[in-house]
Amino acid sequence: MEEEILKCADLIVTSTNQEIQDQYGMYPHDDLPEFRAIPPGIDVDKFYPFYHDMLPEAERPESAMYAKASLMQELNRFFLHPDKPLILALCRPDKRKNIDGLIRAYGENSNLQAMANLAIFAGIRKDIRLMEENERDVLTQMLLLMDKYNLYGKMAIPKQHDFEHEVPEIYRIAAEKKGVFVNSALTEPFGITLLEASASGLPVVATNDGGPRDIIHNCRSGILVDPTQSEEIACAVSGIIAHNHQWDKFSKNGVMNTRKHYTWQSHARKYIAEIKRLLEKSDAADLAAAVPSNSIGNRLIKINYFVVCDIDNTLIGGRNEDLLELIHLLTDCKVFVGFGVATGRTVDSAVTVLQGHGIPSPDIIISSVGSEIYYGPDRHYSQGWKTHISSRWNRDKIVTLLEQFDFLEYQLEATQRKFKISYDMAPDKDHLAMIHARLLKHKCRYNLVYSHQKHLDILPFRASKGKALRYLSYKWGIPLSNFLVCGDSGNDEEMLRGEPRAVVVGNYSPELEKLKGQKHIFFAKAPYAGGILEAIDHYQFIQTAKADASS
Repeated sequence: MEEEILKCADLIVTSTNQEIQDQYGMYPHDDLPEFRAIPPGIDVDKFYPFYHDMLPEAERPESAMYAKASLMQELNRFFLHPDKPLILALCRPDKRKNIDGLIRAYGENSNLQAMANLAIFAGIRKDIRLMEENERDVLTQMLLLMDKYNLYGKMAIPKQHDFEHEVPEIYRIAAEKKGVFVNSALTEPFGITLLEASASGLPVVATNDGGPRDIIHNCRSGILVDPTQSEEIACAVSGIIAHNHQWDKFSKNGVMNTRKHYTWQSHARKYIAEIKRLLEKSDAADLAAAVPSNSIGNRLIKINYFVVCDIDNTLIGGRNEDLLELIHLLTDCKVFVGFGVATGRTVDSAVTVLQGHGIPSPDIIISSVGSEIYYGPDRHYSQGWKTHISSRWNRDKIVTLLEQFDFLEYQLEATQRKFKISYDMAPDKDHLAMIHARLLKHKCRYNLVYSHQKHLDILPFRASKGKALRYLSYKWGIPLSNFLVCGDSGNDEEMLRGEPRAVVVGNYSPELEKLKGQKHIFFAKAPYAGGILEAIDHYQFIQTAKADASS
């Protein structure tokens, strides 16, 4: 499913550049969509700089002052010299967070112990023995290392903290004490705590992995380290604490740059800018539901219900009496119900066969298995649909890649279209798998449709009868549930699925058997046009459309 998303998406938004390179980079289709790293934001009103606490008490919320006082009291229980700078860690008690690596860095460096205290907020606990194994092991190791390095009076491991009110104050307390926040995780997909600390004016030392790389690059608020090297962690922390100008620089950079790069406002601005760029690139103006000036456009904007039929073996092919009754019914309700066809035929072939059976000109023709759309009796070609499906379509490349398969018979040129490649192929699952494998290997974007146990059509990845139907629903503001779609074979399957009311006529091909039991798909007993009439009665489609039009 993720591969299918990568094939179809125009844009993938990630939180970090590492996601693009190391995660999506593992997929064969990693180069098909565009990627943009748009990181999440933080609430800068909640994680405000420590020096705001110097404002008069009347301008500070009571809850914040209480939380700070409570935290100070808790920390002071642990420290012999509470006025020292504070090295702060705040994370889950998880082995990947490498808490023991930080304690070793502190415990093995006597200069750092003399310089600063260490406080580790590792989740909330009551009884370590009752916790899950991973958490229990981490917390037990913390206590053992505290004892090993004799860090009593220098290291705090509080059991409780309030996420809503106390966490922001934890950062500001550490910043007021000219301390440092440390994220020593072995791997870090993003690192939201680094942003919270930086926004509070607290310099950071972070693992040189994942999100921290982007955060330190953008915020310039600290130093990246190898989390497996205790001496490197200790050196980075002590260097920041010992040099006031460095501490001040990192603190100021963090406050300013988190507000520049990591607020929800900046996230939304970047996201909207990318969407606007995509829309402009896709000729979005043509996709919008604008009011056209021609007669067919004026008609379509007034219609709220539509019957859309496949032609061969659905609309035609059965009893002439059934077809005449259907034509008469659609003509009588033409004022409030539109009529369309969706076919594998070319538009010219479709018009010829419709006229030959006395079927009135449709309001819409979806032809060539959904790769073309035409409007009205004059058959106005939809340039908007053309623009939409042409993205990354390389017809010549696909034809060349499939030339080696002797089980494919290229159909006559009269059936070929700019956005449709047609073959004949005997039914064989292995052959279909071989086609997919070859096209995927060469990073082609396509949609493959196999029908009637014979016809193989390859379209742009955005093209199909079902996708064309959804495009028309969006463009003309007609709810998908107000479409009645009628089909008999595999190239109708996507059109039949989902929200539209659907009918599979009684003479259907075996490939549609799997749709039985699905919601909104009615299997008629009668074949051809008789099955369509049966579905109209089953759904009370005309009565509903008429009542809606009257209201």
